Amino acid sequence: MFEHGTVIPLTLSPESTARQEQLRALKQKISRLESPQIDHPTLPSHPTVQGLFSGGGIRRGASYELHGGYSLLWSLLAGPSRHGHWSALVGLGHLGFQAAADLGVDLDRLIVVKNPGAHWFHIASSLADAVSVVVVSPPGPLPAVSQRERLHARLRERGSTLLVNGQWPGHDGRLVVEQCRWEGVDRGAGVLHTQHLTIAHHHKRSVTPRRIHAVISAEGLHSAELAPVQLLSPGTSTDTAAETAQLQQVAG
Repeated sequence: MFEHGTVIPLTLSPESTARQEQLRALKQKISRLESPQIDHPTLPSHPTVQGLFSGGGIRRGASYELHGGYSLLWSLLAGPSRHGHWSALVGLGHLGFQAAADLGVDLDRLIVVKNPGAHWFHIASSLADAVSVVVVSPPGPLPAVSQRERLHARLRERGSTLLVNGQWPGHDGRLVVEQCRWEGVDRGAGVLHTQHLTIAHHHKRSVTPRRIHAVISAEGLHSAELAPVQLLSPGTSTDTAAETAQLQQVAG
């Protein structure tokens, strides 16, 4: 599941004129296939990540910072993708998209701009008119406050959502992978097959973050409950102590 596959989504041309033609054609195609229901405040989400959001999913017109790996990104895109929404990646063309497909992302509804260069912000702003979720990884300095505010206004008008890989002043929420643990390698042998994640959502209007515990395996993405921590009592054997230490590690 975690191998870099050969599955490739739609990739926009690096040449400016050709890319603009592609964008115009895409907007027409997407408008026919997807009519945004802006009256609904959130986009659909995968059941595993619904607990991160008070409304059950990422909010339309909002912007979020992402920190801690690309499994988080695919987990957020899986829900909208399953329900027919389009997403676009700007500056993240190096990723292995087989992992995205394994988590439920429909690559037929995923647009990739591999090397946007200095035009990344303009491209992201144009895509906000066409797709439900725009994901950016800024390759350099962020645009001026006034430009970001215009983009935020466009997101609210169109009902699109912005996900930023890294820092984004003025964000509505910050999604962070707080803990990541793998299973599958034992004493230097074996293959990684299961990933355990603790993900937190720090909303700008909330003091206490929301958290979920997720597991990614060959079966896909699903929720996980933390194992209870057992306290040692007098006379506990060494073997039992080792088992307890493992439980405490799982519990974080």
